[in-house]
Amino acid sequence: MRFAVPVPTPLDADLQLDLKAHRDLLGFYRRSGATAVLAVASTGEMLSLTWSEALQLTRQASEVFGSVGTWASLSRGTSVAACRMGIDQLARAGAGMALVVPGLLADGEVSDADALRRLLSVAKGSNLPLGLYEAIAPFHRLLQPEMLQQLAQVGGYRLLKTTQVSAAAVQAMAAVVPSGFSIYEANTADLFAVLQTGAATGVMDFCAATFPELLQYLCQHWGQGTEASNLERICNWIATTDATLLTQLPFPLSVKVVLQLRGLPILPLSRLNINNLSKEQRTVAADLFDQFNGLCKDLKITLQL
Repeated sequence: MRFAVPVPTPLDADLQLDLKAHRDLLGFYRRSGATAVLAVASTGEMLSLTWSEALQLTRQASEVFGSVGTWASLSRGTSVAACRMGIDQLARAGAGMALVVPGLLADGEVSDADALRRLLSVAKGSNLPLGLYEAIAPFHRLLQPEMLQQLAQVGGYRLLKTTQVSAAAVQAMAAVVPSGFSIYEANTADLFAVLQTGAATGVMDFCAATFPELLQYLCQHWGQGTEASNLERICNWIATTDATLLTQLPFPLSVKVVLQLRGLPILPLSRLNINNLSKEQRTVAADLFDQFNGLCKDLKITLQL
């Protein structure tokens, strides 16, 4: 079991990249046991980044995690040509894997059959291993097992960051992909049940960005004889926290607010049109931090900050 982190993008007071804070974040995730980072992700406001900035973040991630541990989304991949160009540029920036976003490449007006053709075309001659990212915006295209099977076996895709919620759906996808294909669960609503099936390789979620120590504990103790009640407790807490960060608080600002509460040098600023947290919302964020500390104390989890 592994976990990867969708890295938030620190910004300075002028809403420009804060590369020093970004490097500090990467070091924090490295110490916390992350296998890899998704350097360009929705948690990192990928659609508000210029492509030049996305490449900057990828280069810095590669300096900390190496190419194998550095993945990046093709956040400007709205056409086959744009994806192919982006793959070449990410490879030169030090990424070890580029993730195609099906909902960007083929929006809601595109049929599944045409979306499959586009995804297969992107993979032809790729000089970088490719993954798939079922991002929830701007269009949420969920892959069906039959499509994923062709993408993995014919197109050579190697990883899926899935936002499927049910254990049965993840299990159905795992059943059709070749050995070595990785499935990372991003929708943690039923995380314990998903992990129990053995279908998921690991987790890549919002909680990994805010409280990576919990993901480290989960991955280290999964299948090691640790009491199932402790693992289920962590999974349920992760699911609740992810929902809070996404729906009860303004996302992705919520992730930055919690990280600042933890003592990381990241400002609670976003380029997206998001209001600052209200007093009530800040109380919710602070309560999450208190709950995290209590959970770590109960389970004797070492904090990295």
